[in-house]
Amino acid sequence: MKFLTLDLGNSSVDLVLWKGKKPVEILKLSHEEFLKAELPNVKGVGISVKRSLNEVVKEKLPKLKFLEKKHFPIEVVYKTPETLGVDRVALAYSAKKFYGRNVIIVSAGTALVVDLLLEGKFKGGFITLGYGKKLKTLSELAEGIPELTPEPIGITLGGSTEECVVGGTYRESLEFIRNTVELWRKKFKRKFKVVITGGEGRYFSEFGIYDPLLVHKGMRTLLYLVF
Repeated sequence: MKFLTLDLGNSSVDLVLWKGKKPVEILKLSHEEFLKAELPNVKGVGISVKRSLNEVVKEKLPKLKFLEKKHFPIEVVYKTPETLGVDRVALAYSAKKFYGRNVIIVSAGTALVVDLLLEGKFKGGFITLGYGKKLKTLSELAEGIPELTPEPIGITLGGSTEECVVGGTYRESLEFIRNTVELWRKKFKRKFKVVITGGEGRYFSEFGIYDPLLVHKGMRTLLYLVF
């Protein structure tokens, strides 16, 4: 049986078509591309942080059902659970399901999020602007900075405006992740696995296990809840 998993984000729509436990097609579309795309009319589950587009998605994929935070069997220890995004809960559940009870989850996209799974419980984390969005913001706010594309750049000193801006924003993101991982390992005295995911996750794969389909793998295990 084929089915879909869908992750509706702030900047894009990620879809995976599965046949059993095997992904057979992976799509990453802008919101505009999604509206024009020809998609299979199969059952599926999804999550959304862009609720303004939920009804549009349902019209295009009538057999898809959105999962809410309550659907993910994981304990959440968080001061304001009502403001917690379903994407972070879904990733925490997925990390626990596939990588164990003590995991640091790095989700790199529009936002760069580092979250903590401690003894099987979601405990929160840190959020900052994503690598690509930092570059875009600098270009928009500073007249002398051109529009630049994110890339992993291994330099110790920027020798051009492009190298200075790309290198600076990349190192800032790298150090944000590195310092958070070191902080939590010292504070909680655990040998945390680090799992990296998200549209920009490949730029930070040096920190641990790169799993671009992490949230989709987790959603796949919950099909039984809604069908």
